[in-house]
Amino acid sequence: MFELIKKYEGCELKAYKCPAGVWTIGWGTTFYPDGSKVKEGDTITQEVADGLLLWYCTTKIKLPGNIYLHNQKEALYSLIYNIGQTAFDRSKCKKAILAEDWKTAYKEWDWETACGKKLKGLVNRRADERKLFFRGLV
Repeated sequence: MFELIKKYEGCELKAYKCPAGVWTIGWGTTFYPDGSKVKEGDTITQEVADGLLLWYCTTKIKLPGNIYLHNQKEALYSLIYNIGQTAFDRSKCKKAILAEDWKTAYKEWDWETACGKKLKGLVNRRADERKLFFRGLV
């Protein structure tokens, strides 16, 4: 289910700073289940990294109320994992998805910058997410 996240996040078992300057570990984890933030010098095992991804996606991500196909869930998990639940909840994209206004949702699926810079990795990730989510809709 989380293959798109894994493809774009990659897995690092030692903490590193992501392009946005945030300490990150595993499959893009920035904080642990106890609420503490990832910090310089942290290390984890592959098993812990996989567990953190599953924990985050199943407890922190809330998909909008529609019923989705597997590919649409995969795309939404990837998007929300990357941009955060709060940003998604406030977005025109979410409103359009709930209204089943697919053309607007497609247009608003546009988070491609970090720290004010357009990043090729985010452009590619958004393109893959759109391809999955909107298959047969737009």
